[in-house]
Amino acid sequence: MRYRFNLTFAILASLASLLLLTWLLLSIISFKTAEQDLLALKSSYAGSLLKTLLATLPSVAGQDSSHSQTFDRVLANLSREKDFAGFLLVDMEGRILASRDDRRGIDPRLRAVMITGKESTTIVDKGQMLLSYAPLAGSGEAASGAARLALSLGEEHARLARSRTLFLGYFVLDFVLLLGLGAFMLRRIVVSPLERMLAATERIIAGDYNHPLRVHGGAEIAGLAESFNLMQESLKKRSEEVESHVLSLEKANRELQEARQETIRSEKMASIGLLAAGMAHEIGTPLAAIIGYNEVLADELASDDEKSDYLRRIAREAGRIDRLVRDMLDYARPGRAKRELIDVNDLLEELFGMLERQGVFKKLETMLEVDAGLPQLFLDRHQLLQVLVNLVINARDAMPDGGKLTAHAFCRDDGVVIEIKDSGAGILPEHLSKIFDPFFTTKEPWSGTGLGLAISARLVESFGGALRVRSQEGEGTVFSVCLPASYGDGEGSPGDLNSKNLNYSHEINTS
Repeated sequence: MRYRFNLTFAILASLASLLLLTWLLLSIISFKTAEQDLLALKSSYAGSLLKTLLATLPSVAGQDSSHSQTFDRVLANLSREKDFAGFLLVDMEGRILASRDDRRGIDPRLRAVMITGKESTTIVDKGQMLLSYAPLAGSGEAASGAARLALSLGEEHARLARSRTLFLGYFVLDFVLLLGLGAFMLRRIVVSPLERMLAATERIIAGDYNHPLRVHGGAEIAGLAESFNLMQESLKKRSEEVESHVLSLEKANRELQEARQETIRSEKMASIGLLAAGMAHEIGTPLAAIIGYNEVLADELASDDEKSDYLRRIAREAGRIDRLVRDMLDYARPGRAKRELIDVNDLLEELFGMLERQGVFKKLETMLEVDAGLPQLFLDRHQLLQVLVNLVINARDAMPDGGKLTAHAFCRDDGVVIEIKDSGAGILPEHLSKIFDPFFTTKEPWSGTGLGLAISARLVESFGGALRVRSQEGEGTVFSVCLPASYGDGEGSPGDLNSKNLNYSHEINTS
């Protein structure tokens, strides 16, 4: 649920926002006004100072030496002022007549004053310097030059900073007092009763409808509490009714899901069975004739290498068709199981020895792990070997460049689990949900029919177990054969274990 602030915080935050906005507007207006006033005073002072300085200036020809000495003394005294930043005097030709601490040279505004003969003031260096310009009067009304006086605005900025600090201190004190008093009044009048109502609401959410609400406060709060108690009683009755309906719906839904899964399974088995039976009838007889005539021709044309090669290819492809028909028949109608007691360790050693002799483990690092004290299995040995061989072959095919193959047998949930793990590339997530479907394969068309895992899953289910898979792309795959164990003489054991929910269809785990 999205996070929400409590009522006290929300109201005080709104009040604080209004105070901050008011203070911000007032401070902007106040400080801008004060800044403009200070700058205006500074500009006026700079203009007056520049005029006074120019009044002591001797004539441009420089005939009056006493005035020249006076000007130098005035300029020297002025340069010792802390806000003095520079002075420049030039004639109409741009020659510098007098300069003190000036690094700016002749700027465009100074030239404009020489031409127009009008005084001006400007602020530069991001508000840190004030420049005042004035014309130098010559003979008649024409200007004979111009002067520029630079004054620092550091003192003015420091004064404004002190004013801001003082103003901020008054605001913080007022802000804290106002919020403290507001928080106390809000909690006493509004928040405390609402918190008790919130606690009662949380008890209702938890399913506790047996705590009537009692709060003290104004008429509105008392009326709200009374309505809340009536709502609580109504919810209690509705909850009991809903719980009864939910239980009945859950039961019906489980029954529907089971019926749906069984219907889908039955339809799939029926369609595969019909297809397999039809193919066996329609393909079996002509296929047998093709294979027979091919063998006759192979004997007669044994001396002709080219035609013998053609006949071998015909035999190989006809054999593929025969295997496909037999795989479909095995999937649709698994043979009758011949159950016997099986020792898991002996079975796995037999499996690995048989596959080692056939060269299946070439380029593979194999490991067999069997936990001690495993119970025996009571099922068809040949069919279980068929399942395990298929899983090991698939693991080998997933590691064409070599890798590690591990078989691990252990106990779980009163049963035995045999895991076949490879270090291959893993199975893509979009393929995991389909790998037990008939005719689904990621191999090349000539490398498999897509019935191996489907038949294996059917056989494991016929044992009362389940075939599971978990895989992560790039980290390998693990197939788990979950089988019911046999205790005692083996009679009736599978049925007993089926009651413990071991008899379920294959599951997909992508973790």
